[in-house]
Amino acid sequence: MLAVMAYPLKPTTQLLNAVAPFVPRHGGTVGLPTSVPRLTLWTSTRATSPTPAVFYAVLRGTKVLTMGANRFELLAGACATSSFGLPYIHQLTGATPELPYIGISLHLDIGMLTRVMLDMPKQEDRWTCAVAASDLNGPVGDAFARLVGLLATPDDVGALAPHYEFELYYRLLQSSMGDTLRQVGRRNDRFQQLKTAADWLAANHSEPIVIPDLAASSGMSVTSFHRHFKAVTGFSPLAFQRHIRLLEARKLLAAGSTNVSQVAYEVAYTSPSQFSREYKSMFGTAPVADLQR
Repeated sequence: MLAVMAYPLKPTTQLLNAVAPFVPRHGGTVGLPTSVPRLTLWTSTRATSPTPAVFYAVLRGTKVLTMGANRFELLAGACATSSFGLPYIHQLTGATPELPYIGISLHLDIGMLTRVMLDMPKQEDRWTCAVAASDLNGPVGDAFARLVGLLATPDDVGALAPHYEFELYYRLLQSSMGDTLRQVGRRNDRFQQLKTAADWLAANHSEPIVIPDLAASSGMSVTSFHRHFKAVTGFSPLAFQRHIRLLEARKLLAAGSTNVSQVAYEVAYTSPSQFSREYKSMFGTAPVADLQR
C-alpha cells in the first residue's frame, strides 16, 4: 500500500478562497464546470462508495484512490494524475454538510502537454505506475493557484489560461509525477501498444482473453507483456479485465437492473456467487445492497 499524506498548505488556502463563491449550497455530490477550460469543481456533503475517477486536487476532505495494488490516501493539499485515465476507483471519506469535500479536476490537454515536453530536456523513458500522487506545495501549487484564480476574473481566462496551464504542465513534469505524465505525451511505441491493449480489454470486457494474441499485437513476448502491463496499470491483464467487468456491473446495478444474477451474466461471469464475492471484495458492499440502494 502506498499512502500520500498531505496537510493544508498555503496553495490549498488560496485555492479554497478562489473556489468558495462557486461551491453549491445544496447537498449531495456535484461536479460543476467552470469558466476555465477543462477545469471542474467537485463538492460532496457525504462520504461516497468507490467510483471511477479522473485527475484531482483535494482542497478539503479525504479521497482514497485505488489502482491494482497501489493505494493512495489523499488529504487536503494533495493531487493525483493518471496516464491511462482508467480504470482506478476513488472514494470520499469524512464529508459532512458542515464541512463538505471540495476538489478540482483538470482534464489534460495532450497537445499542450506534448509541446511542453518538447521544450524541456529529453528524459530517459522509465516505466512507472499509471497513477501518481504528490502534494500542491511549491511551484506546482503556485501554478495551479494562478490557473484556478482566473475564476474570479473570467474576462482574463481567454488571454491568460493557456499560459497558466502551460506553466502548470511544466511544473508537473518537473515534479515527482513527471514520469507518469510523460507517458501521456511521449511518442513511445511500446507504451502506446500497452494502452491499445488496455483499451481493447476495456471495450471488450465480456470477451475471453488470449494473452499470447494480446502480447503479439503489442510486439512483446508473453512474459514481457505481462511484466510491462502490470508495471503501468497495477494489474495483470486478467485482473484488469475483471476490474472493468465489475465497474460495468456497478453501472448496470445503478441503472436499475432486475437482479444480481442477470448482471453477473451480462458482464461475462459464469457463476453469480463468484461475481458477488469479487464485487464485495472490490467495493466493500454486496451487489444486492447496491441494487436495492
